Amino acid sequence: MYRIGICDDDKELCSGLEEQIYQIAKELSVKIEVEVWCSGESILNDLQNGTRLDLIFLDIELVQKNGISVGKFIRSEMDDIQTHIVYISAKQNYAMQLFKVQPLDFLVKPVSEEQIKEVLIRSIRQKQSLKSCFEYQKGSAVFRIPTKDIAYFMSMDKKIRLVTRNGEDEFYGKLKSIMEELSDDFMMIHQSYIVNQLYVSEYAYDCVKMSDGAILNISKPYRKEIRSKLKQNRRAEIKDEL
Repeated sequence: MYRIGICDDDKELCSGLEEQIYQIAKELSVKIEVEVWCSGESILNDLQNGTRLDLIFLDIELVQKNGISVGKFIRSEMDDIQTHIVYISAKQNYAMQLFKVQPLDFLVKPVSEEQIKEVLIRSIRQKQSLKSCFEYQKGSAVFRIPTKDIAYFMSMDKKIRLVTRNGEDEFYGKLKSIMEELSDDFMMIHQSYIVNQLYVSEYAYDCVKMSDGAILNISKPYRKEIRSKLKQNRRAEIKDEL
């Protein structure tokens, strides 16, 4: 499911944009879910309460909390570099103010259906490409690493320890948000651990042993789900062998 947000204080524009997005998604055979907000305050409140989006069409000239403030909150306060932001405005003179927010695009009103379709296709393609890589940010630098090289993630307070086949690194982030960006090769086995199944050398009822020798506990809430996933994977392997 591709999650798309629209935030604009023009309700008529929101309604028309939502309708166009659903029609384009139908043409592309993409399953989507669209949510609409009419103020910066309302979308910020929902984002703070756990709403996650793949793509946001965000009006710049919102009252009080404008689109630039919302974008900066997403990037800086939420440490979210994955959500694609497409700014919409009746004016064109915002280039320098948008630099730090790193938007996917900037569209000038009135927005055409062709522009929406092009942005949607580009966003989906980039997200699909990123599934094979993981991006994280340290300061102003963004790092990208192939997911096949990642062994596991470990949460330590507000920091994430990233262990790969070639070494380790640390960055600020939230484990649950990271899990949403990963492929099915990864499993959350504990509120503090995400592991790549390809690097698990041994499984037990309450722990796993990683290829680097680390023993990571499987907490009770995850044990049933993990056993079920392992059985499914084993059945798939047997089917492939046949």
